[in-house]
Amino acid sequence: MKKSKDITLGIFGNTNKAEVSKLLVEIVEYLVKNNISFYADNSLAKVSPAKDKKHFKSAKDIVNVSDFILSLGGDGTFLNTARIAGNTDIPIIGVNLGRLGFFSEVGPDEIVEFIPKLIQNKFRITEEVIIKSVTDSNKALYALNDIVIDKNDSVRMLELETFYNDEKVVRIISDGIIISTPAGSTGYSLSCNGPIVNPDSKVFIITPISPHTLNVRPIIVPDDGIIKIKIYKEGKARIASDGQNTQIVKSPSEIILSKADYTIKVIKKLNSTYFKTLKHKLFWNVDKRYS
Repeated sequence: MKKSKDITLGIFGNTNKAEVSKLLVEIVEYLVKNNISFYADNSLAKVSPAKDKKHFKSAKDIVNVSDFILSLGGDGTFLNTARIAGNTDIPIIGVNLGRLGFFSEVGPDEIVEFIPKLIQNKFRITEEVIIKSVTDSNKALYALNDIVIDKNDSVRMLELETFYNDEKVVRIISDGIIISTPAGSTGYSLSCNGPIVNPDSKVFIITPISPHTLNVRPIIVPDDGIIKIKIYKEGKARIASDGQNTQIVKSPSEIILSKADYTIKVIKKLNSTYFKTLKHKLFWNVDKRYS
């Protein structure tokens, strides 16, 4: 196990949140006082109390030297941090400054106390699957939550056909379709009546968006297969990964989705569980009759 002086922390955050600056003051003071090496993303320089330029690096440089990454913000910030970390295998700890913070394990009032636990290896890690989409033009997108295929800026619905391992699953007219990971099952897919899926499940969730039919529902498939989405009729469609990166494709078109060859490592408290998170974040099974 590395000693504190041998540990390097990377810090990313949402500069649009006023709380980030205050939290950085506390984190930086603790790290400097305890001689713990750290680097913050260049974008944080304007809100950081650390004025020494040596503490700021580009995102690429940070992931090259960090042992752990702190993500300061909400779920959107965490998803962006995960995209930056990519296939580096660096564990990420989310610090919730947003509304839900489903990926964030600690609050802003807990992170300073949690840093010693990082150094002492007193935490557990969950590995979250990544989904990959590839278009006809061989352009790829990667997502921790979901890949969404929708109608871009048109009012017309899309005609989509879905295949799993080359077997036809469904053909629908809809506003689009969501291919979600278990981690993303509590996101957009949930809003479209998709199921909640435990992250330990080795599956993807296929959820139609406002399908023009009464006999189609979300379906779960093993994540070791290939999902193919065919878009019919001439026009344009949008592919979005985690609601952050997008591609516009001309239809007719075909998108291939599969499990990526890497995972995102998420730091959790030793005593945290998925169902505790559901109850705390989404009020799952909270019944006022028994409270």
